[in-house]
Amino acid sequence: MTSVSVIVPTYEREDLLRQALDSALAQTYDDFVLLVGDNSESDGTERMVATYDDPRIRYHRNRPGLGGQGNWLDLVKRADTPLIASLHDDDTWDPEFLQVTVPTMLEDPSIAMFFTDFWSVDPDGERLEDHTYQESARTHRASIPWGRLDYDLAEGLRLVAVWNAPQPAYAAVVRREPILAMEFPPDIEPLYDIWITYQLVKAGHPFHYNSRRVTNYRIHPESITGAGFALAEDNLFRRIIEENPTAGPVLDEIRAYWADLQWSRATELMDGGSVDRARSQQQLRESIGGLSGPKRAAATIGGHVGPAWHALRLVREARHRVEDRIAEDD
Repeated sequence: MTSVSVIVPTYEREDLLRQALDSALAQTYDDFVLLVGDNSESDGTERMVATYDDPRIRYHRNRPGLGGQGNWLDLVKRADTPLIASLHDDDTWDPEFLQVTVPTMLEDPSIAMFFTDFWSVDPDGERLEDHTYQESARTHRASIPWGRLDYDLAEGLRLVAVWNAPQPAYAAVVRREPILAMEFPPDIEPLYDIWITYQLVKAGHPFHYNSRRVTNYRIHPESITGAGFALAEDNLFRRIIEENPTAGPVLDEIRAYWADLQWSRATELMDGGSVDRARSQQQLRESIGGLSGPKRAAATIGGHVGPAWHALRLVREARHRVEDRIAEDD
């Protein structure tokens, strides 16, 4: 029996998809099938995939499209292997990705997910080294010990909901059966990846980690991440907190992390000026409970008082001008 299905959901990205497929077919571990789920409205992707003469490729077109999360879950259901390796159509793998991850999963059936670190790359595929190292530090992937990860609920929630360390959508191999048993609430779409890691943590399934960077995660304006998903993010954090009332102090860490995300959204909305003021102030008000110190005071006042919000916006603009001057001087 084939051990792993590489699932590639796609939508109208023929050129990038070809790079993703080429990187999958170049794997040194070759016991896999490659499932392409196409949500595209045009025929270009279907024609492009048909140019490959490789029996491992299985193509399916969704008419109508299923959305990003629906396409991904449909591919999981179509798979007939014990393991799933997800590859987004705008990302690529190094040739050793499956060799690094799959054998350990086969040797230890108790491991639900093997995840790795990854490179951030620009739209042209060039490595963004500073961004990569910063993200590795922020998510603690730079300091998580290699090997099997056994944890209690609090440690697992910190790993997923505060550090956001595992990335099952592009830098992990996941066991298929637990995914099939999960329910995916519509209000968390498209954050199926974080929901999966949360559900695995909640069930107490061990993970395995290797800090090698064997995935290239592309950062570009058309990505789902770039488009934003504030409401789904809020619903996800709300569910995690409400469903784990006995998890202890880690819940305060989750609230603080969530509040920082809301603060960031609020300040980004300031770039739209008065047009986005109402939404920005709403985000400030919702962030208050998880903030502390001066930031909490600023959110409290700016979230309720129009002139205070405008003052925050002016401070943000002034800081950006200074940062731009520094960048030009460098």
